[in-house]
Amino acid sequence: MQKTQRVIVKPIILIVFTLNFISCRHDPYQDVTFYSDAFQTERSYRVYLPLNYDQDPDQRYPVIYYFHGFGGRYKWSGHDPEDDIYYPGNGRKEPPYVMEWKEYVEDHQVIIVTWDGYEPNLHPGKKHREGIDYSGSKPYDFIRAHDKADKHWGWDFRVHYRELVKHVDQNFRTIADRDHRAITGLSMGGLTSYYIAGQNKDLVSSVSSFDPADNLPYYGPKGKQAVFPVLEMHRSLKGLPTRLTMTDGDWLKYNDWELKRIFDASDIGHFEFHLADYPDHWAADTKQQLDFHMREFGKSHPIPNSWNHLCPAFPNFEVWGYQVEVQRSQPALTLLEDVTSGHMKALARTYIPDGPIVQDEEVSITTSDIYPPSASYQLITYNLSSGEFDSTYVEASANGRLQLELGGGGHLVGINGPGPGSGAKLSMIHRQNKEYHYFEVGKSYSLDFRLVNVGGESAEDIEIKATSPHPYITINDNIAQVSQVSSGSQVNLKDQFDFSFHKHSDSSFVGALFFEVKVDGVVMDTQRTMFFTTPESSYISEDDIIILDGRTVEDIPLYRQGPNEIQIHSISGGKGNGNGILEPEEDALVHIRLAQGMAPNDTGTFHRTFLVNHLDEPYIHANQLHYEERLNQASKTHIATMLSISDDTPENHEFDLWFKVESLYNDKNDTTSRAAIYGHRYHYRRFRLKVNK
Repeated sequence: MQKTQRVIVKPIILIVFTLNFISCRHDPYQDVTFYSDAFQTERSYRVYLPLNYDQDPDQRYPVIYYFHGFGGRYKWSGHDPEDDIYYPGNGRKEPPYVMEWKEYVEDHQVIIVTWDGYEPNLHPGKKHREGIDYSGSKPYDFIRAHDKADKHWGWDFRVHYRELVKHVDQNFRTIADRDHRAITGLSMGGLTSYYIAGQNKDLVSSVSSFDPADNLPYYGPKGKQAVFPVLEMHRSLKGLPTRLTMTDGDWLKYNDWELKRIFDASDIGHFEFHLADYPDHWAADTKQQLDFHMREFGKSHPIPNSWNHLCPAFPNFEVWGYQVEVQRSQPALTLLEDVTSGHMKALARTYIPDGPIVQDEEVSITTSDIYPPSASYQLITYNLSSGEFDSTYVEASANGRLQLELGGGGHLVGINGPGPGSGAKLSMIHRQNKEYHYFEVGKSYSLDFRLVNVGGESAEDIEIKATSPHPYITINDNIAQVSQVSSGSQVNLKDQFDFSFHKHSDSSFVGALFFEVKVDGVVMDTQRTMFFTTPESSYISEDDIIILDGRTVEDIPLYRQGPNEIQIHSISGGKGNGNGILEPEEDALVHIRLAQGMAPNDTGTFHRTFLVNHLDEPYIHANQLHYEERLNQASKTHIATMLSISDDTPENHEFDLWFKVESLYNDKNDTTSRAAIYGHRYHYRRFRLKVNK
């Protein structure tokens, strides 16, 4: 509001001036309802408008969309206690917090829209839909990987966000382009902000999150969802400026700290992190977060020259003008990586990271209209599973699109056309397309990869240089030389880049190795590999391991985080004859005893395990993960590996299995928080498993 000058006026004139001024002002917010084709029901949102919105009818504004957390609603404020989904049964007289959107739009030229993550029961007389109780619903059609009792309505919030944006742009004076649109969110809404932004990169220019929930949600069509952990959502955010605000009193701060580490090491590009001094799980330092988006509104955000995308289980999707159609029998996550006009990697995994690559599928990719019409292109493809090459020719359509037809197994695709687009195209492909690498302190390591050329010309005088910002890594020989890789061929490079780690910092550390590929002195490609450092991992005896192959084992000591005590329970799982010996055609879960867990009271208890070296053992398979709720930790999911062995395992073969074992601690005495901090730590153990056939 502009201040009036100090002038002497008659009282009646002052009153008339004030009334006229007030009559031009709008309410601080408006609640809007519209019909959603995606949800086939009415949906609502609240829009906060700048002070001068009515006074300046020619002004247009950027928009920030806010996604509320669990229990919140689109009009959650200190004035609307009835919009808390648990009111009045929880006895709350008002919601616990008041958002600051109204204050921000009073001082900034921006529109803020808060959307509703719940599907309200607008159908008279119905308390259930397809067996789902409305009162027990979660926002964003949210299904946790471990909660087998949950059900999925099949609402696609990716599509709903697009129609929400369309409705806002049609009814308010927005700057209706990608450069002036952003998303932020809290907790489950923070997780959703990363998800929705990554699935709608053409609509938003930046994304942020407050204390995102570190859940493992299912996404996809009804009955065919796949798990897409928040820790892996960086895969779709490459090229989008991204921010994370974590409060030091967040009861999930260990998890969000791990998220920060992974995002730091990933290929997002522009990533910002802010630690807020606040003793709880909340959207703290809101102004700084919104300021981040305002800064991005002042920049241009062209389509990246190279981009990534991950679509969880949906058979059809579009990204940057590329249209993808997939036919497969099992739910899986479709990955497009390093997509440029000249090449791409396309594959599907049943889980991420490093899950099995889907073999039985048909993938059709229609590119955007970036090619000269009717021009002919040679496609050289390399199958990531079989290591075989194929070559075919396609012609650009009249509108400049290419149609790529791919089978299963994953593919590296070179698109070779007339002119400069027909040169060499080199990529480093790790064995089994390995994504995450684990390195133990004090041991010497090297990399095993193939240098693949899917370009139309041979590459000569090749140099690959490895670097890392990690202060505790020593690379003894950081340059590999290759004389030549012909078009449509590969060179196996084993035992390259001898390196070691001389210190382990903490169990949530994530690092990156950077590779620069030069051909005849010119940089042709850059790649990165994410890695995890571990302390020295001791071998355990048979007394400290339990193999569940369809059996139940009684009287097992387990640590319960909530009550902070050891309890005796039975454990069961796996599939097989139940003799406790891993044999062909069996699926087994492994529990390992830790002498000391993270909690001081956690001594001598058994813990579920995750196998980190399954891609390095030729006869071990990890075809699926097993999800279960962490013991008393706020509906969090624990991941365990379901192991099996091949029928052709040699007699008396010995496996060197390397497990990651998680322990938990409920730190009720953390001075930064009003709540208990749910802490976790990773331990690493090895076991020599001998198979007798």
